[in-house]
Amino acid sequence: MNTRKPLWLLAIAYCLFQGQTAAGHVLDASNLFLNFENDRIHGRIEVAVRDINTALDLDLPTGAAASLDDVMPHIAELQRYLDQHVDLHIAGRGGPLPFTDVGMLKVTAASFVQLNFSYDGLDQEISKIDIDYAVLFDRAPNHRGLVVIENNWKTGTFSNEANVSLIFEPGRERQTLDLSDSSTWRGFAAMVRLGTHHIWIGLDHILFLLALLLPSVVQRGAGNRWEPVAKFSTALIHVIKVVTVFTVAHTITLSLAALNAMTLPSRLVESVIAISIAAAALNILVPIFRDRIWLVVFAFGLFHGFGFASVLREMGIPSSYMVHSLLGFNVGVELGQVAIVIGLFPVLYLLGRSIYYSRLLLPAMTAGLVAVSLYWFTERAFLIDLPAGEILHNIIAWVV
Repeated sequence: MNTRKPLWLLAIAYCLFQGQTAAGHVLDASNLFLNFENDRIHGRIEVAVRDINTALDLDLPTGAAASLDDVMPHIAELQRYLDQHVDLHIAGRGGPLPFTDVGMLKVTAASFVQLNFSYDGLDQEISKIDIDYAVLFDRAPNHRGLVVIENNWKTGTFSNEANVSLIFEPGRERQTLDLSDSSTWRGFAAMVRLGTHHIWIGLDHILFLLALLLPSVVQRGAGNRWEPVAKFSTALIHVIKVVTVFTVAHTITLSLAALNAMTLPSRLVESVIAISIAAAALNILVPIFRDRIWLVVFAFGLFHGFGFASVLREMGIPSSYMVHSLLGFNVGVELGQVAIVIGLFPVLYLLGRSIYYSRLLLPAMTAGLVAVSLYWFTERAFLIDLPAGEILHNIIAWVV
């Protein structure tokens, strides 16, 4: 299935008129979104209010002035119009679209009416969908119909509004949406990539790992002063133990939360994740936890797992693929985590041989971690945006 058609003209219109809105919401186009979930296919048709005026000979307010209350008296008429101009052949089922509820989406250049529909109780694997689409083609020849697969686990497609699968135009009113290249393996591989990507962009997770790695290349000597470890293997074994404890902890809560067996308020989770960086960093300056650092890593790792799980919950993954998704996402997180450790640990070990590491670099980086941690904790715990937040985020992203 080719989901990346050359849509440069539509992309230009998008960039010029839509800002940060979805790429599918371009001028002179209506949209058909599809979501595949277990034995159900649901979606929506989105039509701009000004196009509804053209199709039904109405004079409804458009742009920012449009409201759903203005449209509602004409919904039945609009549904009849769409039934006459849109037909989906799914598993031998055609006919009128099974409409459910109605909504409205406002973007920069237009307001779109959303007509949701749902095909339930599909008892067979769907490999293709024949689609007839001719909305407004008789009255506006430049109008186009865009078909977008928003979510399909087996193709690794999640929350997509940017890649258009089919484009309908006058003369091309009937096309087939090919789903034959979807597979469980593709969905699993996509979840692995998602997990890896999440850990790499999760600055709070990365900084917590950094706080655990910084003291791994030194050891406390006389007077609690830091000294370089005698052997590379000693430091490596310490890192493996720490990372393993962290992995076990966040795997437990990631699984529980993703399977809806246990959840915690997002505000609490994000605040604890932020303060975990300071706790791990402070232990470098003052041996607060000493031999109990493993328990601390495990305890904070549990909260990091809840943070990871929030990504899966927001995606609305079908229940039949939750176990695959959980496994793939966790594998991706671990691969990303291992890559971070492989990249950082050898550098820290070499730096740790220098006297400047324990006397200058280690305390300076520790102080920086504490400052960042407290900054984030303040924002998350008290739900405020501190003025330097964006600047701080950009600096850390550049450094990391």
